[in-house]
Amino acid sequence: MKQSTRPTQPRRARLGARLGAGLAAAAVAAGSALAPSAALASPSSLASATPLTSPSALASPSAAADVVAEPEASPTETLYERARIDDGAPAPQPKASAWVVGDLDSGEVFTSQEMDRQLAPASVIKLLTALALVDVLDDPEQKYEAVFDDMAVDGTKVGLVQKNEYTIDQLFHAMLMSSANDAAHALGNAAGGQDRAVELMEAKAEELGLTGTVPKNTSGLDADGQVTTVRDQLIIARAMLDNDYLMKIVQTTEYRMPGGVNPETKEKFKGYPIQDHTKIVGRVDGGLGLKNGYTVKSKGSFVAVAERDGKTYAAAILHSDNSTRQAAIDLLDWSFAQSDLPVQTTIELTPEPSAEPSPEPAAPTHEETAAAEAQEPASPLSSPLVLIAAAAAVLAAGGITFTTLRRHDERRRATAASE
Repeated sequence: MKQSTRPTQPRRARLGARLGAGLAAAAVAAGSALAPSAALASPSSLASATPLTSPSALASPSAAADVVAEPEASPTETLYERARIDDGAPAPQPKASAWVVGDLDSGEVFTSQEMDRQLAPASVIKLLTALALVDVLDDPEQKYEAVFDDMAVDGTKVGLVQKNEYTIDQLFHAMLMSSANDAAHALGNAAGGQDRAVELMEAKAEELGLTGTVPKNTSGLDADGQVTTVRDQLIIARAMLDNDYLMKIVQTTEYRMPGGVNPETKEKFKGYPIQDHTKIVGRVDGGLGLKNGYTVKSKGSFVAVAERDGKTYAAAILHSDNSTRQAAIDLLDWSFAQSDLPVQTTIELTPEPSAEPSPEPAAPTHEETAAAEAQEPASPLSSPLVLIAAAAAVLAAGGITFTTLRRHDERRRATAASE
C-alpha cells in the first residue's frame, strides 16, 4: 500500500492554524495589532501553522491564494496607457480580452470587444451570487453560525471564525465590499448548501436571460466551466441597480464587522472595520459601484457603474492584464464626454416577460351541467327504456341460438344410436 506523503498533524494543531488564519485575516482587515499567536490553540500549533497565520503574509497576493483585489503590474509588463477621453476622441482600448461600455437604461452599446466571449469571471460572479441568494436570504437579521469550511476556503477573506454567529446582512457586506470568499461560502451554506446555491445562481441566470454565464461556485474562485461574458455583466449590472438593498451595500465605503470568541482559547476579539475594494463610490464622478475581481488564471475583471446628468452607464472588463479599474473608469469617462456617441448595437437588458399561461377552464357547476344536458338533443341510445330493450334483445338472441344448437346435437346423437 502506498503511504501518504501528507505530513501528519494533530487535529487540534490544524484547527488552531485555521483559527489563527481567520483571526489574522480579521486583524489585517482591521489594521489592528492582533497577533496570530494569540489566536492559536497552543504553542505547538504555532510551529505547524500555515503561512496564512501571518498578517503580513495574508496581505500579500501570493499568500491570499490566487485571489487579490488586483496586483501591481511588474516593471516588465506593458502598462495600460491612459486613454483620451475628450469629446471626439477614439474609444479607449483596455489591455484585456473583452470589454464593453453601454447605457443601462436603453441597452445601447457604445464600444466593445469580444462581447460574447466566455471567460473566467473571478469575483465579479459575486454579483450573480448576491442577486440569486438575496431572494431566499431575505431577512438581513437572520443569524448564521460559521463553520470550519467557511474558514478553509481559498483566497481573500474577511476573517470569519467558526462557531461565531454573523447576520446575513454582515455576510452580504463582507462579500460585496471586501470580496470575501469566506462570506460567499457562508452565504451559500445559509441558502441551503453550496450545490443548492449554484442551482439558485443558475436559475437567476436563466431568469435574467444570461446567455454566456455558467456559475460553479459562489466566490468566483477558478473552477472548470465557470464562465461569463461582458454582455451578461451589463445585464447583471442592470439587475443590481433594480435591487435597492444590494445597491445600498455596494455604495457603502466602510462597514464594521463584529467581534467574537475564539472557540479554542475562549479569548474574545474585537470588531473591526472593512472597506470597499472597488473604490468607485466617492472616487469617481457619479460612481455607483460595482465589483472587482482577480485570480492568476482569470486575470483582472471589473464592472463599474456611474450616473451623470440622468444617464447611467456601465463598463465591464474581463481577463485584463493590469489597471483593470482605471480602464473601466476611462470607458465610462469617455462615454460621458462624447456629444455624439456611436451605437454599435443594442442589447436586451431586462428579460421579456413570459406569456401568461392560459387559465385552466373551471369545472362546470351542477346547474351548468344540467342546463347543457337539457339543451342537447337526446340520443336514441341515451333513453333508459331503449337500453333495457336492447339488452333484452341480446339475451333473447342468445337464448334462441343456444336452443337451436342443443336440438341439433340431440338429433345427431339419435342418428348415431340408430346406426
